Amino acid sequence: MEMAIALVMFGIMTGLAVPRLAGYADRLAVRRAADETAAFFNRARIAAVYRAVRLKVSFNGDSLLAVAESATDSIVWRNPGPAKYGVALTASRPEIRLYPNGLGLGAANTKLVFRRGAAADSFTISRLGRLKR
Repeated sequence: MEMAIALVMFGIMTGLAVPRLAGYADRLAVRRAADETAAFFNRARIAAVYRAVRLKVSFNGDSLLAVAESATDSIVWRNPGPAKYGVALTASRPEIRLYPNGLGLGAANTKLVFRRGAAADSFTISRLGRLKR
């Protein structure tokens, strides 16, 4: 009898904890995907300055890509995108170009939104190429 009561109590406690753990896992995955995407962009910006080339940075759900634009385009970096964590990525502009001095090319800001379940995070890349959370 005592064992049955203990098992029922354990089942109730587990039933209450599982939804909270799922929400925590979603928030963790979204945060990690956003941090990795921000690090990728910052690395691409530094590469544009270091190599003194114009870079095109592409944000897709399944891949992040930095390409040096010249007579023959060459891939500087390619990383898996947020989809590897089950996170959906929405970008107002999927491509950003960076000048060799690290400044952004274009007249509009870019907003990246990361979502999984009820968790969401976003950041904005300004026209000057600065990343703001």
